[in-house]
This record gives sequence, structure tokens and C-alpha cells, in this order.
Amino acid sequence: ITGDCMKIIFKLILLFGVSLYLVLPALALSYYDINKPGIEKLKLSITANGSSDIIDPVVEQLRSQMQKTLLFNIVDDSDEATYNLDINPTPDQKIISVKLSGAQGTSFEAITTGMKFRNEDEEYINLKSSQLGNFLTKNLMGIKGSLGSILVWSAAKKGEGQNSLIMQRFGAEKSQKVTYNFFNNTGVSWNPKGDAIIYSAQTGNGSEVLWQGFLPLRLKSESIYFDEGKGSSASWGSNGKVYLAKYMGGKNTDIIEYEFVTGGTTPSLERIRRITKHSAIETEPVLSPDGETLAYISDKTGSPQIYLMDLSTKKSRRLTLSDKYNINPAWSPDGSMIAYCNVKNNKSTVFRIGVDDNIIGLGRQVSPNGMNAESPVWSPDGSMIAYSGNKGTGIGSKWKIYYSLSSGGSASRLTNSADGINETNPAWNSGLK
Repeated sequence: ITGDCMKIIFKLILLFGVSLYLVLPALALSYYDINKPGIEKLKLSITANGSSDIIDPVVEQLRSQMQKTLLFNIVDDSDEATYNLDINPTPDQKIISVKLSGAQGTSFEAITTGMKFRNEDEEYINLKSSQLGNFLTKNLMGIKGSLGSILVWSAAKKGEGQNSLIMQRFGAEKSQKVTYNFFNNTGVSWNPKGDAIIYSAQTGNGSEVLWQGFLPLRLKSESIYFDEGKGSSASWGSNGKVYLAKYMGGKNTDIIEYEFVTGGTTPSLERIRRITKHSAIETEPVLSPDGETLAYISDKTGSPQIYLMDLSTKKSRRLTLSDKYNINPAWSPDGSMIAYCNVKNNKSTVFRIGVDDNIIGLGRQVSPNGMNAESPVWSPDGSMIAYSGNKGTGIGSKWKIYYSLSSGGSASRLTNSADGINETNPAWNSGLK
């Protein structure tokens, strides 16, 4: 064989390998739909073929993290697994070799890669194992994975008059306090890049919207908006604009669009236009991922319902037609669905509904029976929905942050806070940073 022929053969092999790597997730996705109920978890074994200060914690973290995705069952015996992950040392102590293979008899083509570590810090290793976990999820499920992404929620200790914001990376155990003011902090909304937040603080003088950088975390916030009275939370849209419900007098609250301006010494909001002009209460604006449609709540038909407005035409249509009380809209990352809270007979439940659902108003239940659930938010890959959940029935029962597969099912506890702490209004950023 001539040298030119060998080059052609090598290019064909390389092309086939790259194509295989890109096609595998698509094949996985065609057989695995996170939007269908009754998902069967994949059995995965994670084996360390050697021991080191990096390999040991990576294996421990990864086994815990993969189960938290609700997509995998970790098994100890590789013979019982559908897929096997082997982690091996290399001559360079800062580099590990990783091999993902299918069980004997499967057609899954093995994938081998390497991962380099800068240090042995616990938090750093947690982030690197999250990166590896998302690599596994992408190649086995066809979705990008949400490990290492950040959630922020509002928490209040028993007997205290104010809420603080708390953050935690998905897949990690440790949480961190974000705000240290003496106000009620709630209604977190992430910017499109997922590296800054805005949130509301209810003060003695009125409602204030605060901005806070997050990567790196800036413990000092900046006030970007103030209004006398009690306003609703601001929402940061995918187009970079900020949407806020403003009291207009009487029983009328309308939605205003603002520009987020960073040209001065501190960021601020500048009013652009009034979105709604109906003489009703319209609130909870949330922009679609493509920036074209605004979901919001209106009681113009007599009870709170979710509406969708085409921002180019300003025409609205009602999305939820069943039951009398539907609030807390949250867009799925691909813009195809909205999760929301339905309140009926003093019971709150998280549902989701297709934006183009032709079966009028019929949503699918996400949160399990036997608990109250509200304020849903989607994971970055769309596979999970987190929410405030309360399993108690008494006056003193507490809310905690739970999550379920977006197709519905049992609830898993996200946080490990003490019993005397109330946790509400989670917000999930766009992915691992």
C-alpha cells in the first residue's frame, strides 16, 4: 500500500471515529426520552484500577453524583452493569485515564479519554468529577448533564424575620450563604450567561431589586431598582432585558420591560416599554429561551392563569385552561414546555405542559402525591425540575428544596439543612461554570 493510500485510510478511520462519537448521543436520545414517564435507570459500574489522592475521591464523588442525576443506578459488580467506567492511573500523577465501555454483548463502542487535574482540593475535584459525570450523561443519554451547575434559593431560620440566599452546586453536599443584609431576599433570576443574579429585597421602605456577580461570587450587591410598596420579583430574560411587574393603581398590575445598563459606575435598570395594559393583575413574567415569547400570570378571566405573549405582535393566548389557580411559570431549556404550580383544594402541585399542546390545558404531574410543591425550575439539560416541597400538614411544617425527573416521579431532597429552616424559590443557572 502506497503512502497516499495509507493517508486516505487513516483519514477515513479518523472520520469514522469522530462521526461515531457525535452519533452516539443522538442514538441514545432516540431510545431515551426524558419527557416520557416510566424511565428505566441505566446500571453503571465505576471501577478504580489503582489508588491515588486524585483517583480515590473522584470515584467516591462520581458514584454519588451519578445517582443524584436520577438517571443511573450505581452497581458494584461490573457483570451486573449495562455500562462500565474504568478509571486508571497514568505515569503523570495529575492525569487519569478514563474508559467507558458497554457490557459484553452490547454494540456500544468504547470511549477512552484523559483528564488532567491542577490540584487535589476537594471542591476542585468535585467540579472535575462533575465534568466527567456530564461527559458520561451526554454519551449515554444524549443530554448534556447538569452536574456542577448552581442552584440558589431563599432560606429563613425559625424565629428570624428575614430570608437569606443560599447557593449549592448540583452534585455537591456543601452549601454557602450568599446574602448578608437584613431584608427578605427572594425571587432569584440568573442572567443569560449564568454568572450573575438579580433578586428582590423587601425593605421597610419598599421593594428593591439587587444585582450580584456570581463567578466569582461578589458578596457585595448593587441596587439597580427601587419602588415604594411591595413589588414582584424581577426576571432576567434570555435577551438580556429585565421584566418586572409594577403596580399601576387600583387592582391593576402590569409588566414592564427594562434595559440592564452597565455603562456607569454601578449597573441600573432603564425602562423600555410597557408590555401589558389590561386592567387586571399581571405578574410573574418569564421570557422564553429564544426571546420571542413571554409567559406571565393574569387574572383577567377571574382567576390566575398562565398566558403566552408573542412579543413581536403583543398578542396573547391562554395556556392553562383547566382548574382555577395556575401560577409560577418556568420554561424548559428547549422552550417546548412550561412547568407551573397548580393550586386546588389547598393543595399545590407542580405540573408541566407543552407550549404547543393541542390537548387544551392538560398538564402532566411532576411532583409526587403526598406533598405540596411550588416554584418549579428546570435543570440546564431539561432532565429534572426542582421545586419547593413540603411533606408536612401542620402549621409549623417546613419547606425544603426537592427535585424530580421532569417526566414526573418520586421526589429527592436536594438540600440537607436543619429541620427548622424554610427553603423556597429555587433558581438554577445554565450549566457547569
